[in-house]
Amino acid sequence: MTLFILFYSLSACSSRNKPASPEQYLEIPTSQTLTTANQARVNHIQIVITESFPIQVNVVAQGHLPDSCMLIDQVTEERNMNTFIVKILTTHQPGKNCTPATQTFEEIIPLTVVGLKAGIYAVQVNGITDTFELEIDNIIPQSP
Repeated sequence: MTLFILFYSLSACSSRNKPASPEQYLEIPTSQTLTTANQARVNHIQIVITESFPIQVNVVAQGHLPDSCMLIDQVTEERNMNTFIVKILTTHQPGKNCTPATQTFEEIIPLTVVGLKAGIYAVQVNGITDTFELEIDNIIPQSP
């Protein structure tokens, strides 16, 4: 309201008699331009370890999205000590006719494990937790 009064009083100083509207100065987002990001609902994760060197570890996350307009937008990975924190984020497509039918998804997420020492590691994906063990150091030797 204060913003409108400010714009109205400024327009009184102009040579035009027509008052300026706040929309002329502010970009007001519409439902067409707004999106929201949330965490996807994950039902199950499986950890897959390759038998190669360096060892590779993938997390297979399965879950569902609430409607046909919800999409996987981004997957992030952080590590805090021996715990990997993975987030699967979604976005809602505006301006589409959405069917409320649940959509299933499966994401294969490679973890950054090169350089880690042998040990037990936890993986959290949107609230679901599992563990894996590196039986040997996953450190690539330096070339002389």
